[in-house]
Amino acid sequence: MTQTSALNPYQADVIECPYPMHERMREQGVYHLESADTYVVSRWDDLQFVLKHSELFSNLGGLDPHGRSEEEVARARQTGSLPGSDPPEHTHYRRLAGPWLSMRGLRSFEPTAYAIIDGLIDRFIDDGEVELARQFSTPLTVLVFVELMGIADEDIPQVTSWVDDTIEAMGAGFGLVEPERLTELRASGADFRRYLLGLAEERRRNGRGDLLTHLVTEPLAGFDGRTLHEQELQGMLVTLLMGGTETTLNMIDSGMWLLLEHPQLLAEVRADHSLIPNFVEETLRIESPVQQLGRRAVVDTEIGGVPIPAGSRISIFYAAANRDPTEWPEPDAFDIHRDEAKRHVGFGAGVHYCIGAPLARMEGRIAFERLLTRLTNIRYSPAKNDFTHGPNHVIRGFKELWLEFEKS
Repeated sequence: MTQTSALNPYQADVIECPYPMHERMREQGVYHLESADTYVVSRWDDLQFVLKHSELFSNLGGLDPHGRSEEEVARARQTGSLPGSDPPEHTHYRRLAGPWLSMRGLRSFEPTAYAIIDGLIDRFIDDGEVELARQFSTPLTVLVFVELMGIADEDIPQVTSWVDDTIEAMGAGFGLVEPERLTELRASGADFRRYLLGLAEERRRNGRGDLLTHLVTEPLAGFDGRTLHEQELQGMLVTLLMGGTETTLNMIDSGMWLLLEHPQLLAEVRADHSLIPNFVEETLRIESPVQQLGRRAVVDTEIGGVPIPAGSRISIFYAAANRDPTEWPEPDAFDIHRDEAKRHVGFGAGVHYCIGAPLARMEGRIAFERLLTRLTNIRYSPAKNDFTHGPNHVIRGFKELWLEFEKS
């Protein structure tokens, strides 16, 4: 039997190239990784079981109800965070924000998305070169959030910096952040929260027709008609900002890299833009922007025949399940014609299916439509790319991606 101590996906070299480790993890099945005190779940069927049984596996990772009153527990459950809450609270939060981020709700926003994307391309098209992450993908996702929330243009650089710090801080629980840097990240997070809450307070005084005004003024179903309190609002805003930026920007960068690595597919997509939606889905499957997230067992249970004690930490690896050969024919092949591509778990599954999935899909579709229309002969810039990824076990994305091109 494989020693599970050797199956540690939280090592820097594994994070850079995780897929051989994922294969070994799937072969092992569910196992307890002692160094991280977590049960690792990587097979498709096992991951589906966890995601679709929220009554067994909680997203409230830090809530210990023992020794606390019912009122204290009830208050602690009111996180406002969609990935950090359980039903029934999660259901009420989702109903609050959901209509704005549904396909129907975003239909009127599509012209704005086109304008943002073309405006970004305008900034670099005459240069014949672009660092895609910094000059396109990141500002695209931040500008979309800015439009939805009504954030001032002058705040965009600082908001972008806060988002980057929040992503980096995700590695703290697995020893991926040095103590000195973690202190800086915590201070940054506190500043970010103060900024968001101040913005919300301004909307209470001076409402607008934006998503932020809706969040601070709309009564919550299931909570006697009250609005979000401070803790919930903070959790909701960070959720929407993080979910609406990092996943999408890394999907765009990875998608462009995949096309350049497969020139025939690039030619097909350029010639037929109707292929773009399925290309986006296949990108999300094979280069999952969210590699893994966590749960805690609510009761003594089993996953894949392995006993899981109540209170245990569980790490569910979306990226590994998205390449499970029992579920996907030729799982390591990048196939934009794959019929079942949209079934990937890049956006999760079950009650916690990503609320921002329609927005991410819309941004990805329009981004590639406009990039492939306005830029020709796209290629890597010579000697500028090392194709390394950020040192993060949750979010997978290139540090930078330099491209050259000609104008169409």
